[in-house]
Order: sequence, then C-alpha cells, then structure tokens
Amino acid sequence: MLSTEINTYNKSKLTLRYKNKNLEKNYLSSIFDAKKSQMLFIIGLTFFIYILYVILDFLILTPQELPMAVSFHLSVIALWIYLISSIYYNIFRRIAINILYLMPIYAVLGTLLFAYYHNPIYIIDIYVILFWSFVTIGYMFLESVIVSSIIAILSAVFLYIFNIIDFKHYLLHIFVLISAWTLGLLASYIVELYSRKNFENQLEIIDMQTELKEQANRDYLTNLYNRRYFNEVAQDFIKVAKRANKTMSLIIIDIDNFKNINDKYGHSAGDYVLKQLASLLEDNTRDSDIVARFGGEEFVILLPYTNKVGAFKIAEELRISIANQDFKINNNDNYIKVTISLGIDSMDNYEDTEISDVLNRADRALYQAKENGKNQTIVYQEI
Repeated sequence: MLSTEINTYNKSKLTLRYKNKNLEKNYLSSIFDAKKSQMLFIIGLTFFIYILYVILDFLILTPQELPMAVSFHLSVIALWIYLISSIYYNIFRRIAINILYLMPIYAVLGTLLFAYYHNPIYIIDIYVILFWSFVTIGYMFLESVIVSSIIAILSAVFLYIFNIIDFKHYLLHIFVLISAWTLGLLASYIVELYSRKNFENQLEIIDMQTELKEQANRDYLTNLYNRRYFNEVAQDFIKVAKRANKTMSLIIIDIDNFKNINDKYGHSAGDYVLKQLASLLEDNTRDSDIVARFGGEEFVILLPYTNKVGAFKIAEELRISIANQDFKINNNDNYIKVTISLGIDSMDNYEDTEISDVLNRADRALYQAKENGKNQTIVYQEI
C-alpha cells in the first residue's frame, strides 16, 4: 500500500476522492471486498421490497394493465440478476457501473408511463430503485446523485407542465423525490467518509509501524544503520551475490586515537565527531552502498558488486577526505583534525556462506593498518 503522512491526504471536499491518483487507486483496491458485501446487502434488501410491490401490483392492477406490468417487472428482475453477476465477474462490472447511471432514467420513464395510466403506486416502487442507485455506488456517488437528481427534477417538471398526474399525486412525487435524494446523498456520503477515514487510519498505522521498524534498525546517535540490521542485510546480499556470480566488498573503519578525543575534550565532543563522520560517510558513498555504525568508533560499509580494487579506491577517497576535514567538537566553533584507518576484504575467490567470514578478514586488515601506523587503508591478503 502507498505510505502517506497524516497531513497529506489531499482530497476533494465534495467527492472525497484523493487527488493523488496512486492513493485513490490503492483506496479503491482496499475497499473492493467491502463494497461487494455492501452491494449484496442492499441488492437483497431492495429486491425483497420490490417483490412486495410486485405482489401488490398483481392484486390491484386490472387485466388490461397486467401485461405491461409483467414486462416491466421482468426487465427490472433481469437487471438485478445482471448487477449481482457483475459483483463476482469482472467482465460484467464495467457495464454494470454504467447501468447505475441509467437506473434513474429507467426510473423516470417508468414513473411517467405508469403515471399516465393513473397508477401513482408506481411512483413509490420506482424510487426504491432510485434510492438503491444512490446508496450502492460508493466511489462514484456524487456523479450519480447529480445525474439522478437532474433527471428526476426534469421528470417532475414534465409531470407538472403536461398535467400528467393530478396535484395530490404530484405532491407525493415531489416528496418521494426529495426523500430519495436526501437519504441517498446522506447515506452515500457517510459511507464514503467512514470508508476513507478507515483507510487513512490503516495507512497511518502502517506508517507508524514502518517508522518504528526503521528506528529499530538505526543507531540512536548517528542515525546510520545499526550492527544487527547490517548483518541481516549483508547476509541476504551475500546469498544474492553468490547466485548471480557477483562479488561484494566490505570496508571496516575505525577512528584513530578516538579515546584521546574523549579524554581531552569530553564525550560530548566525541559524539560530535561521530555524527559528523557518519554524515561524511553517507555523503561520500554511493546510493547502493550500505553504511552502518558497528559500535563505539567503528563503522562498516557494504559495497555491492564491487571488487577489492574498486573498494580500495573508495576507501582511499574517504580516508583523504576525512583527513582534510575540520571536525567541530562543541558549540564554540572549536575544531580538530581526525584520521581513520580502514580494512578491506571481498568475496573474490572465496566460498563464503556467512557475512562474518568477510567481516573477520576485513577486521584483520584493519588491525594491520593500525599496527602499521594508522591513517591508512589495508586490503586483506591471504597468507
């Protein structure tokens, strides 16, 4: 699902649609099953009501009016069956959405036709269909309400202008029209508002979980990845690299004489140095590289698809850049010089199955760099 901050749910106040197309697409996908259940419930409810009207029709209609009523009811039932099938089969769904727009037209035609034959009872059952078309549309609710309302208002105008029904039945017509419009709009809006709010809450929960997981993977001081996360990623990468017959390299970095910095300037100064060094390491490595703090003054860099020659070049650039950098140690603009020692090893010509094997060899190379006088880069060589 698309991760979005709480204050970025930019959506239309009327349609409630998200202006971000990807977010809107994810929302529609997330509510698909709920919409199916909702439509099935309302289809079943209104179908039950409609059957009651059918029974009533056959009790009150004259023999001359029955053939027309049978044809009308059969067409409505066929439409219902089609809409139910569209819930389960994608092939019918696109047409079914368009049918929802046509429902008000069908309702108005039925109203005009049966009103002409002086059967105002049809005004009621036609609006059952109209109301149903409002409350089942969900993600297209406002457009359907507008289309339905325009058509229904025009039908009311025609009824009045041409005196198709008497004034008493016309008032009933207007009352049902307003009731259907109000209830339909209100029900659709509330359902859509609640559905989208629930979707946003789910996004926020996912964002918080992602943030917590990210924080658990980060070093509290430098915000680099921590040792645990680095080991997990590096172990996964070593498997991928072996399958792809590619190499990878590791650089282990240690700040020279870091204890002297803490002793002379204080631990807060040491923290300043660690944070600045972490920033430099991130700024001077590639996006594909993974930089982590291993603990204390020790850092490690994973270099995907990089051999020892490439790793040595990167390490030397880091070492020189850091040696030339002035490190701030407090808020009073006091600076010191810092150097680092680096050890390198890679998967070249090794049958490594554990990242710890590569780390141990790189650590030995780092130890040798320290022994040789510090401020230098050593590549591990098999003896």
